[in-house]
Amino acid sequence: MQELIHSLHAPVVESVVEQVKKSYTDELPGLPYPELPVVSVTSSSTSSSLFDEISFRLEESTDELFDDINEHFVTHVFPSDCTTITGTMKTIVTGFVSRSPTGGQDIKRKPSTSLAVYDIALLEAWYRAVCDARYERHHRSRLVVIMHDFEQLEPQVVQDMFEICSSYIPRLPLVFILALASPPSPSYIRATYPHSMLALLRVRDCPFPLAEKSLHDILLETFFDPTFEPEIMIGPTTIDFAVEFFTRHSSSLDGLLSILQLAHMKHFEEPLSVFVPTQALGRSKDAERVLLTPDAFPFLDALFARVHESTLIAPAEHASSWRSATVDSLLSSVETARDTFRMRAKLLRVAFRLLLRVRQFMLIHGHKTVQGDQTVPDLMCLALRGRLGSVYGHLCSLVRKLSAAQFEDFVRVVHDFFGDVPEDVKTEEDEVISRVGTAYNMLCRDASTQKISGPFGNWLSEYFKLRIVALEDAPLWDIWYTGSTPFPSELINPSPRASILAGLIHPQDYVSPGRQNEDDEDDDLPDISILFKGYLEMVVLEARKRRVRTTRIPDGASGISRTPSRKKGKQKQVEAEVVGEDTGEDEEEWLMEVQVRFIRALQELDYLGFIKHTGRKADHVMRTVFDSPE
Repeated sequence: MQELIHSLHAPVVESVVEQVKKSYTDELPGLPYPELPVVSVTSSSTSSSLFDEISFRLEESTDELFDDINEHFVTHVFPSDCTTITGTMKTIVTGFVSRSPTGGQDIKRKPSTSLAVYDIALLEAWYRAVCDARYERHHRSRLVVIMHDFEQLEPQVVQDMFEICSSYIPRLPLVFILALASPPSPSYIRATYPHSMLALLRVRDCPFPLAEKSLHDILLETFFDPTFEPEIMIGPTTIDFAVEFFTRHSSSLDGLLSILQLAHMKHFEEPLSVFVPTQALGRSKDAERVLLTPDAFPFLDALFARVHESTLIAPAEHASSWRSATVDSLLSSVETARDTFRMRAKLLRVAFRLLLRVRQFMLIHGHKTVQGDQTVPDLMCLALRGRLGSVYGHLCSLVRKLSAAQFEDFVRVVHDFFGDVPEDVKTEEDEVISRVGTAYNMLCRDASTQKISGPFGNWLSEYFKLRIVALEDAPLWDIWYTGSTPFPSELINPSPRASILAGLIHPQDYVSPGRQNEDDEDDDLPDISILFKGYLEMVVLEARKRRVRTTRIPDGASGISRTPSRKKGKQKQVEAEVVGEDTGEDEEEWLMEVQVRFIRALQELDYLGFIKHTGRKADHVMRTVFDSPE
């Protein structure tokens, strides 16, 4: 995934770096004043690493062969730094002058011996020192300012900043890179800022490829590439959710990566997913020692039941196979199932990529009906479910109707496609490749196209029917395939309010199984839950009278005072007897403990954001931030 994202970023990074390099060399002659170079990058569908890659390329751009050192200086500006023009200029100036002109360690300046940190004249003096230290006469180094989330910046502050910086060029070779989330058309810059300011800028656009195309490329090159074999194959429900989230909520590659990571985490909740990697339990002796322990018997039972019910064992051997079953035989069956599934998935990917190639060929030759309303992810989901019959049926019917020249080109495309598949696929599809080769050789001998196109179209339809089948038919498929498992959407879009309320009201549901109690007495609840439950009970009573959701400190403390101890068993019984004997002596100490526990619970509620302090009453009324359910 990271390699694919970098490959998608590469053209944009190259374009931005090239624009920065020629920003002060490729200028229009005869301008009344120099223009401030600005490069806008539309980054709504990119990863957060795009500008890190741009920064790295700019700062590391050197050519030692011709002794042409062209290292640029880069600083980053965020919306939180640009509330005022003074803060903005301070961020830009200090982002550069804090570095050593000779490339050494960062330096610290004394305020009394230098200009103000927001004065751009300080940056000019520092840049002259840089040029003198590098013996640069032509000022090749650029001062690049990357402005993140440009739409969130205050327009008036940005306008003042550009006017100040434009008055210092070309003495200061500043270049601004703007990170835009809005689409390139209509342009946010031209729609927001006046013409008087735009006249000072020379804006160059470097848009990122379309978000939909980026999504399709990543899915194709990750899970539907014949040369790449993922450990886990995602199912149609994960693809559907990823596409919906990407198109409706956030078209970010980071979001897509998080969705795929969550799908993998959800898949590994299944105990049998321990067999996803090859030899997950080590060698056969090590696996036998692990699986024959008493704690592993339920897992071994489940594994045996799955293997016994699968097609790995012939129906005639079901009655006797369990008698001779060993750990080695079970693990051998799992390895057989792994090889079967992976080869079936790889042949499915090959057939799907061939279908896309045939579809593209038909579109190029003017058969627009093959496109339909189905996108590439839709075709992926249909292929994984084994429901592409209508699609490849229509394509094969068009193959039979191709003209002689078109059919010759088509056979050449299919022949070249199978020539690029992996070697193991060539071995498995030897008969298929031989048929394609036969048709190719017949066309080279000027055979009649009409005699070949019909049988070739029929054979191609049978090939798709044989290879594009549901992966759920493979034995033990759920170990390496997510299938139709619902995607855990609550993890990517959580509800913190509902989770916090549930944790406060029913804390037993969030403790380890060994510590859960069947009873729901306040003695077993933490103080914060006792205080919150008492608050809810009081809210219900008062809401019926005055609809007021407030509580006072004595009411909450009285709830905690009814739970004198949380210790259990014999220790709790012994302490209860001691308290019964010396009640008078320990009453004052007990009241002090109640107050301490109450204040601690109140602080915890305040930390969670449930408490809002008000000064309307002398008794310090406390009110919850969230509206509590009645």
